[in-house]
Amino acid sequence: MRLRGRRRLAIALLVVVAAGALVGVAIRQGSPASLVARKGHLAAVEVAPGGEDAISTMSQLTLRRSTGRDVSALVRVPRGPGPHPAAVLLGGVNRGRRVAGVRGLDAIARHAVIVSPDYPLPARRGGWDGWRAITMPFKLRPAAFDTVADILLLLDYLDSRPDVAKTRLFLVGSSLGAPAVAIAGGIDARPAAVVALYGGGKIGALVSHALTHPDQPSPHPPWRAWLLGHALALGVAPLAPERYVAGIAPRPFLMVNGADDSLVPRASVLALYEAAKAPKELIWVSSEHVQPDEADLIRRLSVTIVTWLTARGLLPSAE
Repeated sequence: MRLRGRRRLAIALLVVVAAGALVGVAIRQGSPASLVARKGHLAAVEVAPGGEDAISTMSQLTLRRSTGRDVSALVRVPRGPGPHPAAVLLGGVNRGRRVAGVRGLDAIARHAVIVSPDYPLPARRGGWDGWRAITMPFKLRPAAFDTVADILLLLDYLDSRPDVAKTRLFLVGSSLGAPAVAIAGGIDARPAAVVALYGGGKIGALVSHALTHPDQPSPHPPWRAWLLGHALALGVAPLAPERYVAGIAPRPFLMVNGADDSLVPRASVLALYEAAKAPKELIWVSSEHVQPDEADLIRRLSVTIVTWLTARGLLPSAE
């Protein structure tokens, strides 16, 4: 029992020390100007075939940037002449660029160019287990900044395409992608609308809750999850989505969340929504947390998004 208590104390002290170190660095790196500088500029685009379906063609992209770190992405382009509306789409970490091709997105892909990136830090099973949890905030901090910078670079890419309607760009983020697009949309004025799915604010509480979730491979006890979640939140404090989401206005902001979502607490959803300014809308859907293999739910969400965007003139009306 004494050994276990000492280990708990050691973990707590290391988390606190790590969080303190992260705060100082993060404050400097998290300003809008720093994030734009982190993005750099689009130096080159490499394209390879990525498949096709009845309504679209897909290509694998490698975006070369002036700051040296490449972005891997998948772009899905509607058949037929442009110019098309276009979206940067971020799903969960496990899906990465492949989210652009998931079943159920046809309602959006029929009318809009969709580009989805891989996350800077790939998901690894067991990353929050044991002593590896101490180093995870250090790994996630730069990945969080890079994710926002990547969204801005993908907007540069869409801007460079002659088949894209520059005034009808929008951002869609699901799960961990939701706070990322809220931040990017608050920094960059180019997206005409921002859509956040199954996400929220209060990152410390949100991560802490997720680490105790029974669906995790190794759920953490509440005390450790609280320390780890709030250590991460301190490290990325300048990227709290509540700080940026108000900057989306006067462009419209939509949140869609699961009424039965056990992974994202309602308090986190409301924290982000209340920080946003009008025009904004929050739609509750009867579902658990969305997963990439739930084609029927994704199809319902796509129709909801298309209806909302069409009402605002960002997608063409159904013929």
